[in-house]
Amino acid sequence: MEKSKKADMTFIASMNDDILQNILQRLPAKPFAFASCVNRSWNIVCNHILSRPKMVSAFSRNSDQLKAVEEAIDKALSEPIRPDFVIANVTCGYIGKTLDMITERVGTRVPVIVSVVEGVLGKESCNDKAGEVKHEVGLTNDDMFTGPSSFVVLLTVGYLPGIKVDVIPVIQAKEECEARIGDKLVMDIRNFVSAVSDDAAPACLMLFGVDTYVTEPIIRKLDYAMPAETIIVGDQRGEEFLHKRANELRKFEFHEDESKVLACLIFARDRHRPVAEAGRVQFHTAISRGISPVDLRYKVANTLPSTLPKWPATLMTAKRIGEADVLNGEQILDDIEANQLGNPLRVDDPCIGVIKRRKYSVGLEQKPEIIASLVFHLVAGADEQYLTVKGAGIETGDDFQVYIPDLKVAEASLGAVSSQLRNIVSKPNKREVVGGFVFADSGRGDFFFGRPNADTSPFLENFPELRFGGVFCDGEIGRGLFVEEEESSSQGQGCLHVVSSVYLIVSYACS
Repeated sequence: MEKSKKADMTFIASMNDDILQNILQRLPAKPFAFASCVNRSWNIVCNHILSRPKMVSAFSRNSDQLKAVEEAIDKALSEPIRPDFVIANVTCGYIGKTLDMITERVGTRVPVIVSVVEGVLGKESCNDKAGEVKHEVGLTNDDMFTGPSSFVVLLTVGYLPGIKVDVIPVIQAKEECEARIGDKLVMDIRNFVSAVSDDAAPACLMLFGVDTYVTEPIIRKLDYAMPAETIIVGDQRGEEFLHKRANELRKFEFHEDESKVLACLIFARDRHRPVAEAGRVQFHTAISRGISPVDLRYKVANTLPSTLPKWPATLMTAKRIGEADVLNGEQILDDIEANQLGNPLRVDDPCIGVIKRRKYSVGLEQKPEIIASLVFHLVAGADEQYLTVKGAGIETGDDFQVYIPDLKVAEASLGAVSSQLRNIVSKPNKREVVGGFVFADSGRGDFFFGRPNADTSPFLENFPELRFGGVFCDGEIGRGLFVEEEESSSQGQGCLHVVSSVYLIVSYACS
């Protein structure tokens, strides 16, 4: 028996690197990690296998939460990978247990975000088929243990050599104002980047917020403070999130007088990795819109603040641009319906896009800048006095236009996104897409398009083998213009969208 063991060890040691690589690259993540510690030559082979970045997503719809999380983790870690970050998105359930299970599998050095979302999309862990799953309204956490549930978990694991990743939380203390929170987040981001990178700003920010009005001014502050090359994507209004920063032994504990606002997953280039290597990973974004403007423009005549649960609202009247008559809420909706040539218009369908020209600064900067941004507000109702829209910050004199969901626009926009993804890997660029993530409005999906997997089609058409993921949300964040539009800067642009899908694409230089 002893001779047999020695013979096996001699055979293993004598294997050439090609054979060894063929074997090691088939291992799941944990055995692969052990193999890299065997000896120097094995470590070199393992490093060669992981010489390129990797981003893997998988979802499970097992009605048992613990089994679903385990299935998603097993699939995401079924190949060699050294996790730099983990994102878990669930539709319901106990997210603390999900975070504990992930930390147990990947270790305490890895930053993790767990968030509750409206639904997920991507490829299923059991069969690698693309799919979209949304949370069934009305179910509670207890339903998972008393009958059929709509629990789904999506797990995304990323390995990005040359990139430093961590979580920066945004926590609001009692009575703390939004401006101060936004300034603190900007400074926390800058401090992290200066500590790990030679760059002045992060390469990418992924945001996971909770359903509170506080997120909106903070995201606009980020849009102002971050340079144009920083990609910003995310979910503005999730139901809940938990986070664990890199090298923390346990998840963050909240005090009674604190409330969660945002978890920011930050990606910055590592100053300790060669420039050529760190420059391989690139982040790209594309935005598919699903709304079209009604050909009428208005100016806010009067506003009156109101309050709704969690979210503020604004009561307003308006004038058509160039006219003196003040229109109430019902008159504005009648105006829209008449302009739509008699097409029916549901009260919960339209939104208004307000051009806001506001002064922005960070901290004690001496010269605030006036920035124009397009901010969407959902129409909540109308009567003989006012048009009621969700959100605050609308002022007398602001210009706005009405937008409505538009299937034709959405289909054409998906085609434009698909074309942009093809351009990323065009021959002159010599780039390869290694990961993707979608933030899709919860109003989209198969019901909106009349067909399955529409929002995933840009990935499926261009990269059918890609293990992408995504979530349905009620406040998609995506920096930049819609890919098929050329809007003038005077109209403004913004990070917050409605009835849209925001695509994050991760690529690397092939040579």
